[in-house]
Amino acid sequence: EDKFTEYCVEILDSIGKSEGGRVLSYIHPDSQGRIDWKLNGYCLKDEFKDDTNKVYFETLDLYITFFNANSYEYNIAKEDFNKSINQLKKILNAALKGHIDYIDAANSELNELLKVISKQKNNFDRINLYLFINGNSNHDLEKINIKGFDDLDVFVHVWDIRRFFKIKESSSNREPIEINLQDLLEDESVGIQCLKMPNTNDLYECYLALIPGIALSKLYKEHSNELLESNVRAFLGQTGKYNKGIRDTIIKKPEMFLPYNNGITATAENVETTIENNQLYLTKLLDFQIVNGGQTTASLYHTHKKYKEADLSKVFVQMKLTVIKNIEQKNIEVPNIARFANSQNKVTELDLSSNNPFFVQLESLSRKKYVVDANNKNLSTLWFFERASGQYKESLNKIASPTQQKKFKEQNPTSQKFLKSDIAKFMNIWEQEPYFVSRGAQKNFVEYTKKTNDLVKKNQLPGEHFYQKLIANAILFKCADTLFGRKNMDAIGDTNLKSFVVAYSLSYFHYLTDNRLDLWKIYESQKVDNSIQEELKKILVFVYQHLTKQSANTLFSEFVKRKNTWEQLKEAGYSIDLSKLAFFLIEKEEAIAREREKEVDENQVDDMLFLISEIKKHGLKFWDGLKIYADTHPLDKLDYHTLFDLVKKVRENKNFTNANIETGKRGLKLIDSNPDFYELMRSLSSLEDAENYDIKEIYDRLKSINKSYWKQIFDLGSQTQIFTNLELANIKSVQNSISKKENPKERALFEAYQSIKKLKKFGLSF
Repeated sequence: EDKFTEYCVEILDSIGKSEGGRVLSYIHPDSQGRIDWKLNGYCLKDEFKDDTNKVYFETLDLYITFFNANSYEYNIAKEDFNKSINQLKKILNAALKGHIDYIDAANSELNELLKVISKQKNNFDRINLYLFINGNSNHDLEKINIKGFDDLDVFVHVWDIRRFFKIKESSSNREPIEINLQDLLEDESVGIQCLKMPNTNDLYECYLALIPGIALSKLYKEHSNELLESNVRAFLGQTGKYNKGIRDTIIKKPEMFLPYNNGITATAENVETTIENNQLYLTKLLDFQIVNGGQTTASLYHTHKKYKEADLSKVFVQMKLTVIKNIEQKNIEVPNIARFANSQNKVTELDLSSNNPFFVQLESLSRKKYVVDANNKNLSTLWFFERASGQYKESLNKIASPTQQKKFKEQNPTSQKFLKSDIAKFMNIWEQEPYFVSRGAQKNFVEYTKKTNDLVKKNQLPGEHFYQKLIANAILFKCADTLFGRKNMDAIGDTNLKSFVVAYSLSYFHYLTDNRLDLWKIYESQKVDNSIQEELKKILVFVYQHLTKQSANTLFSEFVKRKNTWEQLKEAGYSIDLSKLAFFLIEKEEAIAREREKEVDENQVDDMLFLISEIKKHGLKFWDGLKIYADTHPLDKLDYHTLFDLVKKVRENKNFTNANIETGKRGLKLIDSNPDFYELMRSLSSLEDAENYDIKEIYDRLKSINKSYWKQIFDLGSQTQIFTNLELANIKSVQNSISKKENPKERALFEAYQSIKKLKKFGLSF
């Protein structure tokens, strides 16, 4: 039941209906030993700070699960449905009134949750009761009332197997909001009067309307930030510090709100309209999302709530509503509308994460970087990055042959599928920010994309180095999660706290090892060595005990969101024996060099290219022999697989990765300490040395070309058309890298050099 609840909450989190929801199971019996009330989890979200700096949560979600261990194909009986809702209603009613004072102190998280509910009471803007069912439900319930809290909206949401399946199988990243406009209007109108743009294309249709302020306020009260287009929602930062000018206009001059305010921009998947008295009215909106105007919408609601004298009946807001008719274009155009409509909020193209070049590049890498399966050395697999929801299923469905589908599943196991939110989780843990990870998938993702946006602006897209680091961290996370254990079997502690403890423990491990863990070793082996696992297990136990002790008398889920919690852990004084991990740790200098992969100065470029040239000069025969030797003779930080990759690059004359260079550097050190080693290794190989070139010499020659000479090269190339388009693009790229003192790829240097040499017949040489 707990595992099913956890899975349900993860889905809600992924579609923006939760914000770090928690599993928290508790059953309180009545005098007969039956269930009096029951709770399976909760979520406190939409933290709000008003203009007096008072902080509270706008939204409380409570979860209850009806779980049948024997079947997923049943229909829940009406009696069981009502019982579940009533069990959740009982705890909410008693908690709001502060009547639950009998919970054992050992249940600290539940006690702290009850305190928050009792303290906030009517300050909650909305309370959602979620009923999770691992079968089917033909019953529904929209709202319930709590006696004594008539102004408090308590919504009921029923999620059964069919509903979960539908959202998981869809390509959408949220469940569409469907709005009946008549329900929001206080008069007898059939809808909202509008003007429709004449149909001129098949992509979209557009409507202009004046929407009553009271209707927008009601929408926000029920749906909160779910109304806001997901990418924009995060970057607008709905903290509750709503514009005082908007508030004052609502209170003092509500009739002037329309001319003073810019209005809202919204999108929908579909709309329903009707004509009455020759006027067109909007009546229903499907998948309604506000892409600009979230501040306005929130301000209307919060002003009306706090200032009873505020008259929203005089407030009207202009709305431009775009309906994307072409579903294929929806995921492209909706972010574009958000981007251009939000120019005053500085929402950039980078904020619209689905098409962020950083993630597009990672997707490309994930489709090409095969790794050796840890359990079957004969099998190569991929880590499948699902940049957009449903890509894995879409890729599988494109394969017609059952045999090929089977092969696709073998090469792309679902256990190696990961999402954008996973990247943010893995990398923020590596960067020692577990407090961000603990704030939930969406908020953590927001924090991480701030970093990726900076990289994209500097044209620093992820490469093989970053990709290997990412996958190694994914492997570490999955390992630590397994080490924590499962409920009622081998768990270190309360499995409801596992996600937080794993995040903090891994960050703590990286802190204790000064981020010197050799992630490339983990990537190459696709597993975590036993010696690392042993140390991780100890750290998991220590961190669990530390966090549970330090969080006494506070809500654990809120405690772990604070940066100060991380600072306290760093001062906890845990002692780690680094000697046991020596084989898996790199020197600090090397760790720094790896992190600065793309931030190199001119000297570093020279050193790197010199090293590449030295590696290639030693020839294919030597490196192949060293590979053969390493297969049967263990070498310090050198193994068969890394040397295999280096040999392949030397033989095919392809660009080296940082991993190849590090492997080559270690091989060269072996020769320095034992000169006879060189000929011994060459004798083991049957390959012949291939012709290679001195890349450092080529780089020095190209670097010596001044601006005027580069201009002559491009002018002559253009006049004679001796270069193909690809050649010309490569020459310009190399020249740009050299001028910016960036590290050019050796293959690009060689090809640019070969191209320029063709100009000799026109009298141009260097």
